[in-house]
Amino acid sequence: MTVFAIAGFAFLTHAMLVYLSRWYAALDGPASFRLFPQTAIWWFFPGFGALTLGYEIVLQLWSRFGDAGRVARYSAWSNLKSGFDGRRLLRWMALLIAAPIGGFTLLEVPSHVSLTDKVIIDHGYGLGKPQIYRYDAARKLTIIEGFRVKDGSLTSRAGIVIDFDGGRRWSSANSGDFKKQVDSALQDFLMQKTKLLPKHAETVDDIQ
Repeated sequence: MTVFAIAGFAFLTHAMLVYLSRWYAALDGPASFRLFPQTAIWWFFPGFGALTLGYEIVLQLWSRFGDAGRVARYSAWSNLKSGFDGRRLLRWMALLIAAPIGGFTLLEVPSHVSLTDKVIIDHGYGLGKPQIYRYDAARKLTIIEGFRVKDGSLTSRAGIVIDFDGGRRWSSANSGDFKKQVDSALQDFLMQKTKLLPKHAETVDDIQ
């Protein structure tokens, strides 16, 4: 029963977070492309929440639809057997660990990029004002391979970097999962909109 509660909580909350992310992005209106955060982000809270709340969900349902007295006796027996109040420990873990992760994850829901016919709308973390980039203000388009870590080695995270008037810069590598190659359809779209031919660089820092 507990396993089903854990799995059910994890998959339902994951589905809800993904739905909210897509719903919020749709508020931008029609877009040719939408870029979202890394897919793993939507599993952190469902995972921690399921592990800390699964047991409590089972006991609450058992108490609500079954024998509350039996649930109390089972909890007392479980505590005696383990030597500590596991239910209380899980509640504290849910409050101190899962709940903050849930809060930070909800602030990630607005994060996305909408590439419309005229502009790029980049929503960052939280509910702040999005950054708007006009294609006709683009001055350089560069394909990067990834970024360098502390030891100098290159980690693959391909992206399309566009430099705009005023020193502004946008990169598709800031969204989505790590990939070795950029989306060719997205590249063609941005080349068409900016009317720029792409240059190549290993990292953002190598762009000249």
